[in-house]
Amino acid sequence: MILLNVILTVKASTPAVAKPGCPSRCGDVIIPYPFGTGRDCNITAGFFINCNTSFRPHKPFFGNLEVINISTDGQLRILSNTSYDCYNTSYKNWLFYSFWLSEFSINNNKNKFTAIGCDTSAVVQDLYGQRYATGCLSLCNNITDVPNGSCSGIGCCQTSIPKDVRSYNISLESYANHTNVLSENPCSYAFVAEVDSYTFSASDLRGFQFQSRHKCVDSENNSGYLCKCLEGYMGNPYLPNGCQ
Repeated sequence: MILLNVILTVKASTPAVAKPGCPSRCGDVIIPYPFGTGRDCNITAGFFINCNTSFRPHKPFFGNLEVINISTDGQLRILSNTSYDCYNTSYKNWLFYSFWLSEFSINNNKNKFTAIGCDTSAVVQDLYGQRYATGCLSLCNNITDVPNGSCSGIGCCQTSIPKDVRSYNISLESYANHTNVLSENPCSYAFVAEVDSYTFSASDLRGFQFQSRHKCVDSENNSGYLCKCLEGYMGNPYLPNGCQ
């Protein structure tokens, strides 16, 4: 299973402050209001962060997704999965991953859909709500011919996702079950992730090692509104008298 991240970044000009009387962090992650991890500590149920104390250090979760970072400027970073489609001479091993957010949408300016493989056709489409479908094709005959850092369709391809997407389902197909490249590239992979979080390397095509890699997905709420302190004030604008 490959993991991805959904990211929120705390700006220096907007200190992350919890609701008075509430935990300000879970493990290494700061939990600013309107998010919260205690009783009556979040603005609505959709902003609840579950602090799982069975981990050392403790880990925050947004639903079943591990939180990496939270900010008050409308962005969130979490861990999530990716899809893969692997072959050997006798069987196929695959996982087609689905992703869903209720309160937030994926930031289409900072994220892209990426697929890697030498015999790979990848599609990402809506799971709930907005109707969309997009994808890309990645092919190569020999890994030595694949350029590092390029996602133009030779071993790696990328495409944009629409605005205000809150869910997606990823699927993969192979034209020849990787038969012609099986010794060098037995797997196809596809994921939605931050543009800067992944740089393609031809070595990612080899074997099954890529399944242990981590990626990033940036999320923002394109609907509703954000609160900000007036010029000259600092603090958490979601709290009463939070701007000083």
